[in-house]
Amino acid sequence: MRKTVATVWLLALVFVLTLSVVYPQNMAQESSPKPNRDINAVLAAHDRELLAIPDVVGVYVGTTEAGRTPCLRVMLARKNPESEEKIPRMIEGYPVVTEITGNIRALGKP
Repeated sequence: MRKTVATVWLLALVFVLTLSVVYPQNMAQESSPKPNRDINAVLAAHDRELLAIPDVVGVYVGTTEAGRTPCLRVMLARKNPESEEKIPRMIEGYPVVTEITGNIRALGKP
């Protein structure tokens, strides 16, 4: 009897692990919040508050490193842990990704 119960538990574990390997995107998508608004509307609603954070020189709509998930990208003039802590990791269901770009200036301006 004990051997049968152990075998059933082992088979259940193998089944769950197989599902997580075969369908990793579906499992990850279910756990993350779904955005309610278009990403451009979210950016327009939050760009001023993001630009008010020290060292933030720009914000735009982009994609995550994998290139598949839309995200809000925040450009930083320099690496500054204090500024980075003030930037949320998610806004209205969209991931926020930071990147160090240096200062940004218009072309033709000294």
